[in-house]
Amino acid sequence: MPLHKVWRPAIEFNLTEHCNLRCTHCDHASSILPPGFADLASFRRDMEVLSTALEAGEIKFVGGEPLLHPQLVDFLKIAKEVQIARRIILVTNGVLLHKAPDELWELIDGMWISIYPHIKYRFDWESVQRLCDDHGIFVWRKETPEFSERSLIQEIRSKELVKMVFENCNLAHLESCHTVYEGRYYMCAPSVWMEPRLALHGTAFENRESDSVAIHGNPNLYEDLDSLIRREEPLEACRYCLGSWARSTPNEQLTKKLTAEFLTRKPEDLARLVDPELIVPRTFTDQNGLGPARP
Repeated sequence: MPLHKVWRPAIEFNLTEHCNLRCTHCDHASSILPPGFADLASFRRDMEVLSTALEAGEIKFVGGEPLLHPQLVDFLKIAKEVQIARRIILVTNGVLLHKAPDELWELIDGMWISIYPHIKYRFDWESVQRLCDDHGIFVWRKETPEFSERSLIQEIRSKELVKMVFENCNLAHLESCHTVYEGRYYMCAPSVWMEPRLALHGTAFENRESDSVAIHGNPNLYEDLDSLIRREEPLEACRYCLGSWARSTPNEQLTKKLTAEFLTRKPEDLARLVDPELIVPRTFTDQNGLGPARP
């Protein structure tokens, strides 16, 4: 066991892979992936081993939509017991908040409630704020009228642009969206869902080994985590992502028709997707840096 532990401001864990909303351009691809629930026993194993080499300021339970998981409270109890993080945060769209179990408020330290346009909410804000105040929980009402169009379906061919995406990605470096998923530790949430998301478009992609660290059976867990966090070379997933350079678009919910169009849409025009205020035109070379997907 290392004398010191790797420190992260926050780590994430996806309780579900699906959501009760269908937001376009979801970083976790929850609007287009099939239903999936995290396994409680696997979560305990991952957290117990990871906690020997890493400590976090927060563990954020995300999704999909975490309130969809019938064992939500049990996951929170394990996180509290293992003490891998100093605070437990629930990140939710709030649609099911009026059905939240009473124990929830005893087990969390904070709550992010993402508010999307044109969605009906059945909870009462004053009641939620009162519950949070009574239990010493901070609550953030996160207005989210826009999503970033960062996930691509065609490979970025320019190595210069891929490196720039990685070096300037807030998700990986500032916001600490490092994610624990199925026994592996990832540097950013979108990289977790890159393989299944691209598979829906007929593109083969493998990134588990190169973009993440194995948690179990790894005698060098501390060293490998430290190396991943200090990594200077782009992730393989960066070849299909614009990171913090992506421009924003008004959020909308995918209907069945829009989902079909979303999955069969033509390759992106990179120049349209990159925020012109964040990048200089000279980057758009070699047909916008895009090329055919690798086999």
